[in-house]
Amino acid sequence: MTLGDTLAGVVQGAQASPRSWMRWLPVQDRYRRSRAARRLLRAGNQSTGKTTVGLADLLDQAEGIHPHRDAPAAGEYWVICASWSQSVAIQTKLWDLLDQDRVKPGTIFNPKLGFRGKHPSVQVRHESGEYSIIRFKTTRQGTLDLASATILGALFDEVPLSQAVYSEVVKRVQASGGWVSICMTPIGAPVEWVQEEVKAGRLEDIHTRLTPEAMIPVGARWPLRLQDGTPCDDDWIRRVEADTPEHEREVRVHGGWEIRSSGRYFATFASTGSAAHVHDRVPVGRVTVCLGIDHGTLPGKQIAHLVLVQTPATADDLPSVYVLDSYVDVTGNASPRDDAMGILAMLRRHGMGWESLDHVYGDKVHMPGSGSQKSNRDLQAQVAKALKIPDDALRPAIRTVKRGQGRGSGSLSTGCRWLYHAITRHGLGVHPRCTRLIAALDRYDIAVDDDWKDPIDALRYALDAFIFGGWRRGASVVRFG
Repeated sequence: MTLGDTLAGVVQGAQASPRSWMRWLPVQDRYRRSRAARRLLRAGNQSTGKTTVGLADLLDQAEGIHPHRDAPAAGEYWVICASWSQSVAIQTKLWDLLDQDRVKPGTIFNPKLGFRGKHPSVQVRHESGEYSIIRFKTTRQGTLDLASATILGALFDEVPLSQAVYSEVVKRVQASGGWVSICMTPIGAPVEWVQEEVKAGRLEDIHTRLTPEAMIPVGARWPLRLQDGTPCDDDWIRRVEADTPEHEREVRVHGGWEIRSSGRYFATFASTGSAAHVHDRVPVGRVTVCLGIDHGTLPGKQIAHLVLVQTPATADDLPSVYVLDSYVDVTGNASPRDDAMGILAMLRRHGMGWESLDHVYGDKVHMPGSGSQKSNRDLQAQVAKALKIPDDALRPAIRTVKRGQGRGSGSLSTGCRWLYHAITRHGLGVHPRCTRLIAALDRYDIAVDDDWKDPIDALRYALDAFIFGGWRRGASVVRFG
């Protein structure tokens, strides 16, 4: 037998039985060896393979081959996700971990849609010869369907939506003497009740910080490597920390319970010096022109930013952002007509008209129903009036930033993280004339609702299509510079 034949056999073996070839990190090994009926695996984002080990652990029990836990008869297991889109990604991970000779014949899997059917599931052969069924559930779309179900085990991927959901799932395993597990980074939903479960001894807390030792598999001498060959060593960890807002490092990198505020959110923003983000080097070439508006009736609260965005060559890169100008109502007395005239004057300073804009986003109505009301509709009416066209003929229209799944209360942190990464990689520049925004980037504390919030909000709104990905569906571009 040649070396090539040997290597081919190794590859085929790994593909046929992928879990048998895996080397577990220390925290993963601790999780697999735990015999607790209620387990919590707590770590940072995208580092120690929380979902992978959770799914592998569940599969081993569903197949009756778990090396450290008693193997019950074949039965039903749940994997509980936050949304269907997240569910498809997790279904793909489970599919990649399956021993294909244990999957029930006729099973259909689509990488884009997951397992076939309105209620996705897969059946795997137990050592007894019978089949266990693994069902995928989501807590956000009313499809958990808890009534009368009796199951052997349940895995929550990330923080359960509420303690009530968790408690109901615990009831579903009580009759069978089954288990419930949570694999999570403590962010994205309230976690205080999870802490209380741990303190009360009802939930075993298996936690690791991101350290070089945590990235060395059990029995190995060297740390894991990324797909590009980068070792997950101390230098890599420092880069991960540097690329995460200081305010969020304890949670997102190390799986800590609390986000510790450091006061200044955009700690890497430099308004002066050789590496300053404040400069007058206006982009040259093709750009997308954006306008973001935050409404208010106090001095400096009504603000709009004119932003130029150069889209990257590939979808994996970060767009380059330049804030060219700002309109600010410094008195707090401006009417919607005054705001419209101020924004149009700002556009004219740069040889633009309203038609030069690609995206215009504004905040929800401010002080609705009062004489001081500010809204996108009021502003659009005044811009159209100044241009002598009907309101509904204004293009682009002023759109209200969306609320709902993936945004809502989470849109603030999502937008600020996006800006933080742009700043850290020097993908954001600000013209010196934008003094209020510069001051806000120097002082903004995400935990405090103060005078520096409004310029940041207006910038987030201007970049809404980029932060949430809609620009990939095709934004128009113009030449500038």
